This record gives sequence, C-alpha cells and structure tokens, in this order.
Amino acid sequence: MQTQAMTTQAELEERRARLLRLHYELRRLGACARARKPRNGRWRLRIRHNGWSETVLCAGADGAYAYVTAHGRLLGTTDEARHVARVLIWMVERRLR
Repeated sequence: MQTQAMTTQAELEERRARLLRLHYELRRLGACARARKPRNGRWRLRIRHNGWSETVLCAGADGAYAYVTAHGRLLGTTDEARHVARVLIWMVERRLR
C-alpha cells in the first residue's frame, strides 16, 4: 500500500510541474494566468481575459500526460506547452470553449 501512495504522490508532483510549465509559457505570452491547488489536491490553471476564463488540468498517468480543459477538451500533450499556451490565449480572447 505504501508504494501505491508514493506513486500517486509522484504523479501529482509530475502534473504540478507540467502545469507550472504551461503557466510559465502563458505568463511569457502576457496572459493573466493563475495556478492553484484546490482542496481535492488536483492542481488547476485558470486563464482570464475580459471577464472570460478557462480552466486547464493536467491529466494522465505512467509518463503520458496531456492538458485538458475542465469541459473535457483535449488541448495537447505536455510536450507542446508553447502551442497549448497559444491555443488557450486564442480561446479566451474569442470566448470559445
């Protein structure tokens, strides 16, 4: 049981690191982004623009991770952080989900 708990913790840390990478790219492009850890322990990234927001999560396991919106839209793999950041900025500027 202890190894499973350690694996889960390692996966959560990996997801956090990948979301922070996307946060860095969004901030570099000038977007208003905020990374938070809610009570359930899943890190979230929220992007805001003119009263519109989009929430992004990092989903996956066993070394295969992807960025997904809270509505279930797959944005891309975590290796494409710059591309995903541009797509997110495009989405919030045009108010698309």
